[in-house]
Amino acid sequence: MEKTGINSLFPLENQNDMPPVRPTGYKAVWDAIKEKLREMMDEESHKKWIKPLHAIKSTADGEITISLPNFVFYQGINNEFLPHIEQSKLMLGFEDINLKFIVDGASSVDEFFTENKLQQEASYEVIDTRETLPATEHHAGGYNSNAFSRPISSEMQLNRNYTFESFVKGDSNQFAFAACMSVAENPGKTYNPLFIYGCTGLGKTHLLHAVGNLVLKNNPNAVVTYTSSERFMNEMIYCLRFNKMFDFRQKYRNCDVFLVDDIQFISGRKATQEEFFHTFNTLYAGKKQIVMTSDLFPRDIPDIEERLKNRFQWGLIADIQPPSIEHRIAILYSKAEKLSIRLRHDVAEYIAKHAKKNVRELEGALHRLNAFAALQGEEITLDLAMKTFKDVLGEPPKRMTIETIQKVVADHFKLRVADLKSKRRQRAFAHPRQIAMYLSRKLTNSSYPEIGDKFGGKDHTTVMHNVSKIEGNLEKDLDLKTHIQSLERH
Repeated sequence: MEKTGINSLFPLENQNDMPPVRPTGYKAVWDAIKEKLREMMDEESHKKWIKPLHAIKSTADGEITISLPNFVFYQGINNEFLPHIEQSKLMLGFEDINLKFIVDGASSVDEFFTENKLQQEASYEVIDTRETLPATEHHAGGYNSNAFSRPISSEMQLNRNYTFESFVKGDSNQFAFAACMSVAENPGKTYNPLFIYGCTGLGKTHLLHAVGNLVLKNNPNAVVTYTSSERFMNEMIYCLRFNKMFDFRQKYRNCDVFLVDDIQFISGRKATQEEFFHTFNTLYAGKKQIVMTSDLFPRDIPDIEERLKNRFQWGLIADIQPPSIEHRIAILYSKAEKLSIRLRHDVAEYIAKHAKKNVRELEGALHRLNAFAALQGEEITLDLAMKTFKDVLGEPPKRMTIETIQKVVADHFKLRVADLKSKRRQRAFAHPRQIAMYLSRKLTNSSYPEIGDKFGGKDHTTVMHNVSKIEGNLEKDLDLKTHIQSLERH
């Protein structure tokens, strides 16, 4: 009887046919390829990348399945070693053998929804990503384009300079700092997910990188995936176009720590939200740590599915506030020390009083002053700082007034200033009025009677009651806290 199946391609030792032209059995074939690779590669790379790979099964048409320990190996093989493997196959005469690489325990079953459904939902998002995503350096085995920016490894897009040690703590960011430190030391066991929000330039991205760096420091074998929401979307679109959604899902669903920057940018992207929803569920179910940053509180992100907003609030929400003047001065000293700049206190105080929006503005001002001093050949003095920032920082802001606060609050709540001064007691008017009184008391030197007079002649006891009510609810009402923070930034 004619022999068919795997033994026709990989003859057994006890067959009485002609002497085999190749090793016996698919495991022996793979061992021969590994041995040939050892001759072609340096010993350290072979030991790290090739030795842990094992042949686990084969098919009648000559396909051998190779098991990889994790997705780090999957990316490394695809990005770096496929050309070597193909060359060793040719040298051994194994051109007819196909190698299929899978991550140990992975499944290609689409457990959530079909490709066609996702492609239909993503049709309005499709853009040309060929300029956005670089092609791989090697082309072999049909893998002629790289869907990912870099392999998932310790050498991914984490900034090594962004650590907890280099982060300047203060009252405005202490809570977020402590939360990030906690999840980095015990990923997936404390606050999951962790959602950090605050204005741009306040250190959210720094903390996100610090989490990844500390996780890798404590466990070099951990798979840390860092991405921005924009890159997540672009990679998804690319993989949809080139039928690589299995690879995409393997990348984002087979990691220990998932770090996502600027999650608010998935707003209005229905297909991206769908994919992110299932990625989130998979990682959360596997007790993998998820950390996200946003410029907005979860409930304030527009055009985003309710189920995602709910998930963003499952764990811990930590906010970062604009730094106080003392904190800004401390940040300036820290930056100056790293740049080897001698910074006098009066200069630091001058910059801190003017550049008060965020940390990036502080750092930019320091770089500008240092460059101006170097070009002029002068020491950094207060006079030089004032001359340098004459047209940039301008004069310090004028003292806050009750009238200014009333206008900002009215605009924020889509009301008229007259509504805040009126006697109307509906919540749509009373709540903004209470907030405006609270801010007037906090941000101006006005007394309760003075505030009451500016709000249509209200009694000072009414003002005291409204201010106390806001103060009492501020820590337990996240929506109220978000409104106050947004208004104070104006």
